[in-house]
Amino acid sequence: MSQSAGAAAFTEAALIAMNDALTEAATPEDFLAQADAIADRSENVLSLPYDLGAPEPIRPAMGAVGVDAANGPAVFEYLGVLDASNASDPRLWTFIAFRTYRAYMEERWPLVGAPNWRGRAQDRWLLRGVTRGKRVRHGIARLWWVTNLTYDRKREHPLSKADGNPYAYTQAVFRNEDRINALFDRHAGAIGSVARVVLEHAAKNPAFSRDNHVRAVMKELTLILGFRDLGFLDAASLEQLIEEIRPTYDGDQGTAALHI
Repeated sequence: MSQSAGAAAFTEAALIAMNDALTEAATPEDFLAQADAIADRSENVLSLPYDLGAPEPIRPAMGAVGVDAANGPAVFEYLGVLDASNASDPRLWTFIAFRTYRAYMEERWPLVGAPNWRGRAQDRWLLRGVTRGKRVRHGIARLWWVTNLTYDRKREHPLSKADGNPYAYTQAVFRNEDRINALFDRHAGAIGSVARVVLEHAAKNPAFSRDNHVRAVMKELTLILGFRDLGFLDAASLEQLIEEIRPTYDGDQGTAALHI
C-alpha cells in the first residue's frame, strides 16, 4: 500500500472498481490489496486544484470516550471549508479514507478481524451515495461534516463561550458516538442552529443528554420542519420549541443550569 502525502479524489471508474472488488473479494486482506492496486494506478486519481500538503496524523485511542473529539477538528482544519458540492463528493471522501488517513482508518474502523467486514467497508471506507446518513457514517466524511455543522468560529454561543473553545459543540457530539446518528441522521440536524440548540438543551439536564431523549427531540423537530422553516428561528425560539415538544419524565423539574 502506497499512502498519499495529501488529499486527492478518485475517478468514478475507480469507485465502481472498488465496489466490484468488495463484492468479489473473499477476505478483507484480499479486498484491501485489490483496492490498493486500483488506487496505485495514476489514471484512477484526480488531483485537487490546490495543494493541501501532508496532514498531521490522526490516531484514535481505541476504547476511549470521545475518541474523535480532536480528530474532527483536525480533519476540518486540514481540508478547510468546502462548498456543498465538494463536501458531498464520494470520490473525495473515499480517496481520503484509503490514502490520506489510511492509518487512522485501519485503527478506528479495521476490516481485518471485523465480524461483518464487508458491511464496515461499505459504510465506513467506501462512499457511493451522497445522502446525509451515509456521510455521517463514513469514517472520514463524518469527522468533517459534524465539525462543519458545529464549529463556532466566533465563539458566540453558550458552550463555546464557556471556555473560549470554537469546537465545544463538536466535542459535545463526539463525546458520545451514538449522538452523531441521533442528531444528524434526520433532516433537522442539517441546520447548524438546530444542532447547536439541541446540544445546549442536552447539557442542561442529565436526563436530556440520553440518546433516546435527543433522538426523540430530533424526530419531533424533523416533523415540524415539514411545515415550518426552523432555520429562521433564533436560539430563544428554538429553545422554547424544544421545551414544548420534548419528552417529560416522572419528577421532571425542567432545565437545570447549563453545564458541559
